[in-house]
Amino acid sequence: MTIEIALVIAAVLVLLGFWLGWKVVRGRMRSDDEAPPAPAVAAAPLAKVEAPTAAPVVAPAAAPVAAPPAAAPASLDTPVPVTVIMAPRPPAPVIERVLAVEPASQAEWDAAVPLSLSAVQSASVVASLATSGGTAFYAIGFDAGTAIAVGRGNQPFMRTLAGAADRATAASVRWLDSSAATSVAATALAGLANERFLEALGDDVRDLKTELAALSPKLAALGDGRLKTLVQDLSRFAREARDNYASALGKAAFRERIDEAAERALGIWRDLVERTDGVRQQIDALTRTQRFGEAQVEKALALLRELIDLERWQEISARSLAAAQVLRVVMGELPASSGADPLASAAAALQAGLDQDRDQALRLSDCEKGARGDPYVGKAEFEANRAALRKLVARPIAEPVMPALERLEAARSAEALDPLGAPSRRLLIRASGDACTMRWSAGAG
Repeated sequence: MTIEIALVIAAVLVLLGFWLGWKVVRGRMRSDDEAPPAPAVAAAPLAKVEAPTAAPVVAPAAAPVAAPPAAAPASLDTPVPVTVIMAPRPPAPVIERVLAVEPASQAEWDAAVPLSLSAVQSASVVASLATSGGTAFYAIGFDAGTAIAVGRGNQPFMRTLAGAADRATAASVRWLDSSAATSVAATALAGLANERFLEALGDDVRDLKTELAALSPKLAALGDGRLKTLVQDLSRFAREARDNYASALGKAAFRERIDEAAERALGIWRDLVERTDGVRQQIDALTRTQRFGEAQVEKALALLRELIDLERWQEISARSLAAAQVLRVVMGELPASSGADPLASAAAALQAGLDQDRDQALRLSDCEKGARGDPYVGKAEFEANRAALRKLVARPIAEPVMPALERLEAARSAEALDPLGAPSRRLLIRASGDACTMRWSAGAG
């Protein structure tokens, strides 16, 4: 037994010796197969990168400085990030001789319509005109529809103006190139837009945001959640147009976003009209029942409350639709003049709903007066519902609708900033030092 144990121990020791020897031989073979470290190869690109900045300014005595090679081993373990430098968008080519600048008289200046400009806008016009010291009057002629095209920086249109200027035989005092013409035209349109639309539009959109924020949770859940997002977008668009009109006018993407908001406003309006008409149809059917009892009074009260809530949302939606259309006019779009005008359709729908509400109020009043409750049912709840229905029927029906009708009519009658077919106008500029004022003349003079 002792011999067997000794043999087992000896066998184990022999196997352990063979295993240790195999590990040593394998380790040497692995070290022979591995590639030797090449710090010199890795340091070469680093030295090459540093050379362009150091070569022009390093004196011969500073050549043995070894600071960059010392930092090389620490940076070899991490990959060097690749930086892609995007080339800036090239500016639009400047087109010479776009708008003629002519002298103007004091009499023409006195008869023109003044524009309100900020200090920044005034300084930009002075820089575009490159005026000298002293007070001087200038005039720039605009045919119908040209001010918007120039203010947007429409290059093909400016090339057309430049071609016409090259063919002109009469010599002008001076000419504005495309860059200066865009700045001057956009600034003049900004003053006109602020005066006509943007101040009132900003107030109206703020009122809509206040109304939406003041709605109860129950009423907010009954309406359309898209309307709140729409009003926030309209508020942001109106603020951007007021603060930086010249830049916003030239952005096609900005105008497309306003058009998309107007489409959203029209879709929300149509959905709310459909829902409101559905409730009116139920009320109409209820008023034509032969017996108007306790159940009919309770149902009429619930439907009338729902109708009032929906009409409030409908009023906000109509004002949002009007605001979106005004923004389109501000950005140079022409007001709709065809039979498919969404503003005219919205105003007609509101007026038709108002007339239907008046008719239903009269019939509901007659039904409420003739309502009879069941004798075996308690009359306390029945009388309370009758009193509530009587109060809602006697409410002023037209008062909540009038603000929306007024906004729709104002948007429909909005005159384009640069209408087609209108007489030619002259933009008058009075420059004095580093400031200027602007006025629109009625005609070409």
